[in-house]
Amino acid sequence: MSGVGLTAQTGIRLVQPSRPGVTFAEAWRPATASSDTKIIGTVIDIRQVPVAFAQVQLRNLLTGLITQSITANDNGEYQFIIDEPSTYVVEMTVVDGYVVALSNAGSLARYETLQTVIQLPGRWDTASRSMSIPQNPANFLGMSAQTTMTAATLNMAVDQNITPLDSGEPVSPVDP
Repeated sequence: MSGVGLTAQTGIRLVQPSRPGVTFAEAWRPATASSDTKIIGTVIDIRQVPVAFAQVQLRNLLTGLITQSITANDNGEYQFIIDEPSTYVVEMTVVDGYVVALSNAGSLARYETLQTVIQLPGRWDTASRSMSIPQNPANFLGMSAQTTMTAATLNMAVDQNITPLDSGEPVSPVDP
């Protein structure tokens, strides 16, 4: 091969063989230290708090297959090195592979980096490795007393064994 030229617009290197009039194009790899194709991101809960050591998996949306599965670090950060350009989404999973949240999806070309964020729809409890989803007050408008936000809050407190510091006075009159 007699000559090599690089086109800045396309990132394709043109190779001139010794035979005149013939030009071949080959893939060009950037000269930077980190020229991998990768997806990076963070898992956060509804309060914007990082979810430490979350289980995440990478799904190729063109094939529907899970290509990689890793554990995020203590700051909820993860990184996947990609072999094949495609369209991907990152999923956070819990026990039995149940998907609890997704990242933004994106198409990735060779030597690109896609930044993603997985935001949980609720508060993450690290100790129990579970999520609690806050109640929307608008759900309780026009409802009976049994399904009001107060009743839901009291039921949640009973379920979590939370006792009041001061029970206060009864709200309903007591029958003699």
